[in-house]
Amino acid sequence: MHQLCSFISLTLLFHLQFDVEYASKNGTGTGELDVQIDTVDGIPLASSYLLEAQAAGTYSANIKVQAKTDPSCDPTQQPCENWLPGNYTLTVTICNGECGSKHPHSQIYDMKSVTFEVSG
Repeated sequence: MHQLCSFISLTLLFHLQFDVEYASKNGTGTGELDVQIDTVDGIPLASSYLLEAQAAGTYSANIKVQAKTDPSCDPTQQPCENWLPGNYTLTVTICNGECGSKHPHSQIYDMKSVTFEVSG
């Protein structure tokens, strides 16, 4: 794996707000910042964000998650995340191209995880 990003640091600040900082030594192509949360009840939570091509340097992003049941979620149609007390894992992946793609130009630059606790 060719790593352009020297690190990702994740910090739990307050009420599920995470700061992501990453450094690129050589610059990046257009890619993706992928965010996944492994939940206590196994309901997948994920989102991805377009990253425009960037010159070498240090960059940051702020991720905010509301730890409450989505009012638009209908439990008769799909499982709804209820944010049960317990340990959760946030994983952030920075990719060239689309994360998880089989295209030859796509690759993972870096991936880091942090665990946080939701208490009742």
